[in-house]
Amino acid sequence: MPYSFRQRTKAAIIGFLVAWFARLWFATVRITIINRQVYDRHFRQTGFPHHVVGASWHRHSIFLFYFFRKLGDRLIMISHSLDGEMTAVIARQFGYTPVRGSSSRGGRQALQQMIDVMNKGDKKYLCGTAVDGPQGPPRKLKKGMVAVARQTGALFVPMACSGDRMITFPKAWDRTVLPKPFSRMVIAFGEPVAIPEDIADDELKSLCQNLEDKLNQMTDRLDSMCGYKSCP
Repeated sequence: MPYSFRQRTKAAIIGFLVAWFARLWFATVRITIINRQVYDRHFRQTGFPHHVVGASWHRHSIFLFYFFRKLGDRLIMISHSLDGEMTAVIARQFGYTPVRGSSSRGGRQALQQMIDVMNKGDKKYLCGTAVDGPQGPPRKLKKGMVAVARQTGALFVPMACSGDRMITFPKAWDRTVLPKPFSRMVIAFGEPVAIPEDIADDELKSLCQNLEDKLNQMTDRLDSMCGYKSCP
């Protein structure tokens, strides 16, 4: 979607300032990793050994977005909205390649673009977006990134995070969480799941439900471990 020069300039300036501030803020946060062998084997390499779809709920996405800033080639899906224009600026500041679209605006084309990029050449990518979409409902898995993993041979890795002192945005549909400065965040990685390209529809439906349950179990377990309680 085209935007005016003034809109794009404003988005660029705000995006740059937000990225600068996020670096200052999140650099004070201590991080503990659960199931670190998954992270070390499938994420923490200069070049990824294979494609990876990192899957989390929308409420976790801001800090995880920052956490993966120093890894290799990364794709991220971002809305075509004006807010998405600013988010794309921030993404580039952190080394991501934005793929524009969402489940409500150009999602099918963006997913296909992501699949095409991943299937072209020998380069391996980490890609992802919040798997409950840009508008919810919260903690309900949508099939877009499952389709990406299925059609590219990527491993689907469930992820969640929580912390001992967090800010919650109670009016946000997803109850977005951010760590307070000088707090601790815990990031958990689930076991990678390979999704066969020829999987039957009923098996795929069951698999998606299992992945949704896994993400919710990880989220609740981490929240309990960290003593975090969401706003009512």
